[in-house]
Amino acid sequence: MFKGLKAKLGGSAKRISGRTDLLEAICAASALVAAADGDVADSEIDAAIKSVTSNEALSTAFSNTEITGCIEKMLDRANGGRVGRRALMKEIEDVTASPEEGEIVLLTALDIADADGTIDDDERKVLDNIATVFGLKVSNYE
Repeated sequence: MFKGLKAKLGGSAKRISGRTDLLEAICAASALVAAADGDVADSEIDAAIKSVTSNEALSTAFSNTEITGCIEKMLDRANGGRVGRRALMKEIEDVTASPEEGEIVLLTALDIADADGTIDDDERKVLDNIATVFGLKVSNYE
């Protein structure tokens, strides 16, 4: 059983390796949620880094430096007003072909939103927008 799981996780890492679009989508969703209330808290940044690096397939496919750099880049965009936030949504829309990847993006965003123990209304709106892009419902993942 564990051998099959290990093979599946290894396959995911190989499938993701070199595909920065998924990493960028995950980091974009994290940045949108972190900036939803107008203030990016340190706990949200820490949660974003922890959530992305704890995904075995992503942490195998990308170095911590690549992950952290991507998160920082997306957080900068989140502070760029409507143009920056639209660019982040475009990053998310780039991976809509895969339902599995959509779930990874949404689950990571949920972890960020819940980093301080509550999901506020502004974060919920962002989560709902992200879920809609993938044809998902946030309530199925809470």
